[in-house]
Amino acid sequence: MDPLILSRMQFGANISFHILFPTITIALGWVLLFFKLRYNATSDTAWMRAYFTWVKVFALTFAMGVVSGVTMSFQFGTNWPGYMEKVGNIAGPLLAYEVLTAFFLEAAFLGIMLFGFRRVSNKVHTAATVLVAGGTTLSAFWILALNSWMQTPAGFEIRDGVVHVASWWAVIFNPSFPYRLVHMLLASGLTVSFLVAGLSALRFLAGDRSESMWKALRTGVFLGAILIPIQIFAGDQHGLNTLEHQPQKIAAMEANWETRPNVPLVLFAWPDEALRENLFEVSIPDGASLILRHSPDGVVPGLNDYVGNHPPVLPLFWGFRIMVGVGVLMLAVSWTATFFLWRRRTLPRPLAMLMVPMALSGWVATLAGWYVTEIGRQPWLVTGILKTADAVGPVAGGHVAFTLVVYLLLYATLLVAYLGTLVHLALKAARDGDKSPLPAVLDKPAAQPMAG
Repeated sequence: MDPLILSRMQFGANISFHILFPTITIALGWVLLFFKLRYNATSDTAWMRAYFTWVKVFALTFAMGVVSGVTMSFQFGTNWPGYMEKVGNIAGPLLAYEVLTAFFLEAAFLGIMLFGFRRVSNKVHTAATVLVAGGTTLSAFWILALNSWMQTPAGFEIRDGVVHVASWWAVIFNPSFPYRLVHMLLASGLTVSFLVAGLSALRFLAGDRSESMWKALRTGVFLGAILIPIQIFAGDQHGLNTLEHQPQKIAAMEANWETRPNVPLVLFAWPDEALRENLFEVSIPDGASLILRHSPDGVVPGLNDYVGNHPPVLPLFWGFRIMVGVGVLMLAVSWTATFFLWRRRTLPRPLAMLMVPMALSGWVATLAGWYVTEIGRQPWLVTGILKTADAVGPVAGGHVAFTLVVYLLLYATLLVAYLGTLVHLALKAARDGDKSPLPAVLDKPAAQPMAG
């Protein structure tokens, strides 16, 4: 019943649930814009059918993200008052910028995307889609600026024990921000590409051979095949940045105990912090040095240099391997599906069956990577400025435990309902095919009253 551990678990549960939905909306807005622009260029109504199917998913996901985000923000005051007391001069404005410049933009124009196509011109409807897509990316910009600053603080000064801004430019564009932003945007793109491909594969398995299904399926598969090698490169660059600014995090990810050259790449092990060694280790000689230093003789930092000041090893070690493993699976599935769709114009049934559960692979990889990022900052809440233990509020452990159970039950129910709704929308689209009537033509002028 330790309030610190329970508060960490509660916030972890909240943010784990919340991050699922912005991960989708950030990129899905741009996929919807692609559908709309293809319709504008070709007048092929199949593109608009794909748009109308996936704008419903966007709206549902956006609503889930708003609800879970509000709940999470309350915990800054209830569970972590020391956070805002110490760094509120930076965290407060950045969170406010996200609401004022991004959230309001998305919320205002999403209504036009959903309901305005009968009432506005095609150009206005397209502009609304552009603004919503841009708003999702702007939202990610501000949130990741704050999160990156917590990882690699810059542009601040401390007066009377409170953090104040010395340079907003340095705060926002802190050393890890560009890498983290690119990595997250690509992760969102991959999450959406596999979600679109997976639910389209479900439609395929249900017997749907409509043109709108094929267009969505190809978009998801081809987008994933393009983004995954870019993400591998971006992830490597992000890792090198982390090595420079947070070497103890890299040491934990690699389960490397001693600072030395010729460090092997550990594929499998059970890191034991009590013994300060790895049990059941399976490794590739010099692999970690090659990856991190691009030389077999490269020196890699070890955990024994940071005793008492490094993150827990086991969750980082396995979280990183889950993320990388899912990424490799994404590469194999997307490129295989690309081959069949590009060269043979079809999709083998076993591959389609594999793609259905892969619809959630982006979620798995994102959560694993997020855990590595956030747990890897421990024992600091803001690196070098505020320790997690110093920010927790004076809330009784029993109260935190009770609300944690309530949150978990509620989130499990909502997640099942959300996934069930996605399956329902996919199967409904499969039943309708391209036979359901489209909304009124966007540029069709309103009927004029007859003279007399």
